[in-house]
Amino acid sequence: MVGKRGVLPQASYPWVDSQGVPTEAFRSFMLAVRDNNIGPLPAALDDVAAAKAGVPVNGLYQNAGSVKIRLI
Repeated sequence: MVGKRGVLPQASYPWVDSQGVPTEAFRSFMLAVRDNNIGPLPAALDDVAAAKAGVPVNGLYQNAGSVKIRLI
């Protein structure tokens, strides 16, 4: 059964407010991760390939089942 997939917030989106309280977007994202409802993640060999695939810096992608974060 395929469920609703969570959406990864933009890397520049604040995870906490000015008082250090997690934002609703962060809460929603973490619930999606907990429930395995995030993705599908684009497949790429490395950061260069991920960039070509449209993954933003600090965005997630996967390589052979390993989740990676694009750094460059």
